[in-house]
Amino acid sequence: MNIDYLNFCPRLKDIFMSGFSINSKGEKIRAGGFSTFNNIIVIREILKKMKPNRTLEIGLAYGASTLTILTTLKEIFSEGFLHTAIDPFENIVWKGSALRVIEEEGYSEHFRFFEYFSSLKLASLVKEKEKFDFIYVDGSHLFEDVFLDFYYSVSLLNKNGIVLFDDCTNKHIEKVIKFIIKNYSSILKPLDIRPFEDKKKSIKKKIANKLGIRQLVGFKKISEPPRKWNSKFRNF
Repeated sequence: MNIDYLNFCPRLKDIFMSGFSINSKGEKIRAGGFSTFNNIIVIREILKKMKPNRTLEIGLAYGASTLTILTTLKEIFSEGFLHTAIDPFENIVWKGSALRVIEEEGYSEHFRFFEYFSSLKLASLVKEKEKFDFIYVDGSHLFEDVFLDFYYSVSLLNKNGIVLFDDCTNKHIEKVIKFIIKNYSSILKPLDIRPFEDKKKSIKKKIANKLGIRQLVGFKKISEPPRKWNSKFRNF
């Protein structure tokens, strides 16, 4: 792991290295369950290649992926970009940590936050005909919630946009991924994320990846939903 990779965002590097961030009052708090180093690399490298100016994130927490996205978009565009995040527990569970950090880093103008359950807010964004080029799904890990995140994300994505799922070794999320692969191949094409990954991953993780075990799984949108009403159902 080359920790100097995080030099693109000193604030992110400090939180990652120390394991501490701040709450909404600016008080020091422990930042547990932070994004992995590989996740940060994959997100940043995908964004650098795609150059999307409208991005969406489901799940905010301590804001590691958010800082990665906003800092990278700032490098690419300077102005004229917007990142949206949805998290019903940001202030209740995460103590407003990400919101305070984003404000202090000067990204408020390019950041929009909804403190709603994603199953409700995503539906309204579809109704409002919003579109995004990149969506990162890392909210609730329950099958039904992840399935709804996937379902609405497909409609919210522009064609050729990318949706990236985290924690895909979780049985709930793994089941959603299997459904997509088996039944949504006409709309979502699996994305090879290997070119974007940490080249210095441990041997253990490399072996796991070769066995098909992956924390991150991505898809590229190749056509618009919905599927035909009589589409064949494939067991997953």
